[in-house]
Amino acid sequence: MYNANKIVIFDWGGVIESHREGEYSLNTAITNFIKHFNNKVNENNLIERYFDVCTRKVEEGNKENIWFDKIRNEFNLQCSEDDFYKFYEEEFNRIEYYKDVVEYAHSLKAKCKIGILSNLGKVDIARLDKQVDLKVFDYVWLSCELKCSKPNEKIYKIVEKDCNIIPNNILFIFEPVKTFKGKCIAVIHRLNDNDDKLILTSEGKDYSDDAIRALTEFQERFFKSIIIRKP
Repeated sequence: MYNANKIVIFDWGGVIESHREGEYSLNTAITNFIKHFNNKVNENNLIERYFDVCTRKVEEGNKENIWFDKIRNEFNLQCSEDDFYKFYEEEFNRIEYYKDVVEYAHSLKAKCKIGILSNLGKVDIARLDKQVDLKVFDYVWLSCELKCSKPNEKIYKIVEKDCNIIPNNILFIFEPVKTFKGKCIAVIHRLNDNDDKLILTSEGKDYSDDAIRALTEFQERFFKSIIIRKP
């Protein structure tokens, strides 16, 4: 049954585009892109430095040509602006993405509203659209258009205001966290697989069995399982 008062919002880079070891990921493309124009670049913190420039570009409202200058200066790149953008498009279009995640996101449109929220530049919009077909989504929030980026709280306030849905009915699906401290409220016990899953929440937060099923459907739909709670 469709519920217009709920929305699931997907990140792009950490959820839809490749981010696993051994795949051609965003970080791989960034490294190859920078080294193409400066094969002697210091690779220490290269990815962090790249994203730092991108974040400052968004929040300062810089135009794309200013971003080019900042990236070129940060990494001492030897290239023209035309060569920069031509190779950028070629290299970043090689990034793999998870078609099954896109299909799942599209399938949710029959149940609720869906959205995309991502930190990216205008140069990346065409690639995003090619992968996910933006017209399918009810809402698309892009940092380059909003002039702010995650994890700035301002961007989440914009989301709440635009979709006019209460926070408890907004589900964000972003990149996995490296560490999390919380309370285990349940266990998904797989009946046909030896890999049970702990359900962790922040203190004071609880979810019904139905909510857990809904939030884990993408992964757990391949298995038969029961939800176990502490007596």
